[in-house]
Amino acid sequence: MQTSNQTETQSEINQEMMAAISKLTTAASLLLIIIAVLFWQNYSALFGKKANTSAVNTASVALPILSDKAQKGKLVFQNNCAACHNKNMRTDLTGPALGGASTRWAAYPREDLSQWIRNSQAMIQNKHPRALELWTKWNPRIMTSFNSISDVEIDAILAYVDEVYAEH
Repeated sequence: MQTSNQTETQSEINQEMMAAISKLTTAASLLLIIIAVLFWQNYSALFGKKANTSAVNTASVALPILSDKAQKGKLVFQNNCAACHNKNMRTDLTGPALGGASTRWAAYPREDLSQWIRNSQAMIQNKHPRALELWTKWNPRIMTSFNSISDVEIDAILAYVDEVYAEH
């Protein structure tokens, strides 16, 4: 049978052991973090290629604040345009980068750009100069027709394109 002094001594030892384990756990966690940081910083030296840092420190990346119109345009863009056009508006994909499209169509009435978005092939058949220029550059890729898209939706898409393009 343990005496009161033995029980108190055992309790103190248990508390000290728990405190030591807690300190070791904290130290081990810090050591793992340090190892991970050192590994990340030396990734290219170890493997001969640069680490992808796009996911690192996302807090420092400024996200564009879009107008209400551009927010609506973003949704229409994602549902209709994003399969072929890059969301950064600067780099070509299957279709051309859309940044600056309004400027590139500025020599023509705004309705021409809307018509191009709705049915590019009809404009090519009608020999519209800008449509023929795009067809020459992007042939044989045919842009999907969006005959049911409204003027309001097209204006919203163009607002989204312009705002994203201005941010980058």
